[in-house]
Formats: sequence, C-alpha cells, structure tokens
Amino acid sequence: MTRNLISLLLTICILLSNISFMYSNKLQYFDSNKVIESIRYLSSDTMKGRLPGTLGNKLAGEYIKNSFIKYKLSPLTKDYYEAFNANTPIKVDGSPFLRVYNKEKSLIKNYEYGVDFKDSFLNYRTNHVIINPNDDFRIYPSAIEIVQDNKSFIFIVSTDNFNFRSSFISKSSSEMYIYISSKVYDELLTYNKKGYTIDCSIPYKVEDTALYNVAGVIKGTNSNLPPLILSSHYDHLGEDLSGNIYRGALDNASGTSFMLELARVLSSMFPPERDIFFVSFNAEELGLLGSKAFVEENYYLLKNGNSINFDMIGGSKNIPMTIMTGENSNRSITSSSLQDYCKSNKIDFNTEAKNASDHASFNSAGIDSITICDSDLSKIHTPNDTSDFIDKTSIERDYKATWNQIIKYCYSNQYILQIYNKNFYIIGYCVSLVLFLSLLIPKKNRIKVE
Repeated sequence: MTRNLISLLLTICILLSNISFMYSNKLQYFDSNKVIESIRYLSSDTMKGRLPGTLGNKLAGEYIKNSFIKYKLSPLTKDYYEAFNANTPIKVDGSPFLRVYNKEKSLIKNYEYGVDFKDSFLNYRTNHVIINPNDDFRIYPSAIEIVQDNKSFIFIVSTDNFNFRSSFISKSSSEMYIYISSKVYDELLTYNKKGYTIDCSIPYKVEDTALYNVAGVIKGTNSNLPPLILSSHYDHLGEDLSGNIYRGALDNASGTSFMLELARVLSSMFPPERDIFFVSFNAEELGLLGSKAFVEENYYLLKNGNSINFDMIGGSKNIPMTIMTGENSNRSITSSSLQDYCKSNKIDFNTEAKNASDHASFNSAGIDSITICDSDLSKIHTPNDTSDFIDKTSIERDYKATWNQIIKYCYSNQYILQIYNKNFYIIGYCVSLVLFLSLLIPKKNRIKVE
C-alpha cells in the first residue's frame, strides 16, 4: 500500500471521525430520568390536576410551549397555542350537600360529602335538584334514577370509597351524577317510600371556555411528504370539593413528558426527511375535544400523515405495552409496523380497538393513528395516580419501540445515522492511529502487500 494511499485513508478517517465526534456530542440522548422529572412537575401541587379552564391547566400549557421554544421547535401555525372552545365545569360559591326533609319540612338527615356521597364529575348541566315523593323514582340494583320534566338525575353506588373521578362529558344523557354509599342507597329508598323530600346540590356550573392545544414542528427537508404526528394530552381532572388533587401522573403527565423528551432528542439531530409535528391536546378528559378541534382545523396539514399518540407511558412493567387503534378504523399500517418490531425484539404487547384516546379523532378523519399506552388502570382517575408509581423500565421499553418507528418513517438513510454513534468515531480514531503508525514504519520493515 503506497504512502499516498495511506495518507488519503488517514485523512478520510480523521475527517469522518471528527464529524462523528462533533455530531455525537451535539446529539441529546433519550433520558428516562428527564421524563420522570417532567412528570413530577406536571403532577405537582402547582398544577392542581390540570383541569381545563383552571390556572393549573394554563401553567401546564405554558410549560409545554416553553419546552418547544427551548428545543427550537417552530410553531406549527401562527402560534404555538391553537385555540378552541369547550364546555368546562367551573366551581361556584357554596358547599355540596345531600339532605332529607320529612313531611313537616324538618331536616332529618344531612349526609357528609366524601363519606356518604360525592359528585361523579360526569356532568353538571343542573347542579341542584329537589326530589319530591311523587317524582318518577326508578330503582336499579346499584343506582337510582329520578326523572323530572324529562330530565334525568342519577345516584350510583360507589364501590371504591369515592376515589374514582369520571371524565367530564357535557353532552352526557343525565343532568347530574352522584355517587352514594350502599347505606345511603338503602336509606334514600326508605325515605322516598315515607314521602320525604331529598335535596341535593353540587356547586359547579358549566361554562363555554377558551382552551388551547400546544403545537410545534421540526421541519423536514421535503415538505411534500406527509408528516409524522407525535401527540399526547396534558389535561386531567383537577381537584374535588374536598381539595383532593387528581394529579394524573400516569394519565397523562407521562405521555406529555415522554413526547417532550422525544422533541428534545429529535431537535438535536439533523433534519428529518418529513415534518414531525408535536402536539399536546387539551380537553381529552372532556371527550377528546382538543384533538377533534385540532384535526378539524389542520386537516389539510395532516392528511395522509401518520400519527402516534402517547397516553399513560410508564405503567407497571408487568403489564404489556398496548397498541390501540380506533374501533372502526381500517387496518393500521403504523400498528402493523409496530407489532412486527415488537415481535422481532421480544417486546410484550397487546392490541386493542378502542376510541379511548386522541388517536380516535385522527381515525375518524381517515388518518392512520395509534395510541401507545401502558394500560395500568389500577390508580388512574384517583388521587393515587402519582409520580411515585411511574415505572422507568416501561418508559424505556416504549421508547425503544417508538424510536424505531420514528427512524423508519422519517430517516430513510440509515447509514448517515451512524455519524451520531459514539462507537463510530472511536473506531475511526483507532483506524486513524493504525494508519498513522504505518506511515512511521520504515518502508523496508513494512509487509509488502503490492
């Protein structure tokens, strides 16, 4: 091998090694500890459960926006915030009560909130009802329905000591839903038979409220290609009338924090071939309202794209990862690709066809969308959904599966990704050293290879 050829190879190796060193040091590697740190903040006392329309919800939105700015994502449209309106529950003055009056209108029973009864949070179209003995009183094994002027009020026996808090659905069929203990259920039936009056009030009202999704983008090199959409929802259920905070660490501070960590890592790489949208939806707990508004407003940007939504990332490692598609969606290419990868890499997973998260809004518009979810339902929608129970192993498992899909969809040149591999520049420097030493060896001592 001639000295000139060795010199050329040495120059190339050093150049490539230096380029690799430069880019690999620029690259931000995925860090599950950063995900957990973000989960702790989003589920902290400061956020008060992130109920849409509250200060805590606005603070969460600001945190996401500031993260996008920090990672140098561009706004998807004119601003990072994309506004829409929704009916939200608003606390009003007063205390909740459930009281019983006899025929002489004397108070004979005053039940305790959180012990004997509690609002389910499902709806407050009417927040006060007086139930008279002659009202339509419909009895079921674990519920009582009262119908007045074609309006329905539901009292449901709670089986979990009033811990569970429902999503708020303003279009639900009944005016108000109240959890009661089994003892109260029996007593209300008795009081009704005696001709007594039942009086119940929950101090909430429903208001039309301006809310915001938060959306950013990493621009790709080919704007003609359809985008990849990575999403989450950042809202949760706030706090109850006793001041118990529904922190929503797993549901869904986790999915939002996971998405933000992906944004941090991807923004440190060279541009993808196609745009990557990052969107955190509001009002998922109000009936997927944020994602519905987003898809309707931005369909022209989204059509033909692929969407991966993150909802509940970091549940128990003993529970398989769930790949969720829509109930009525056609076969999902994204789901099939992810399933193939999981099978090849021995990642335990389940599949579900449910409209239980924001992927459903995309599916309804004909956009291929899935939700990746760790379906640990043991604590969600209760005050026990805290960051203490987030499992780092599950986060890293979900990252491994997600990262493969991102690279597959947005970076077709797999070889150039090696520039970011630390092993690449280490090997390059080693080869350079060998070539350099070969130049120092006297020609007569070199093994003749010509």
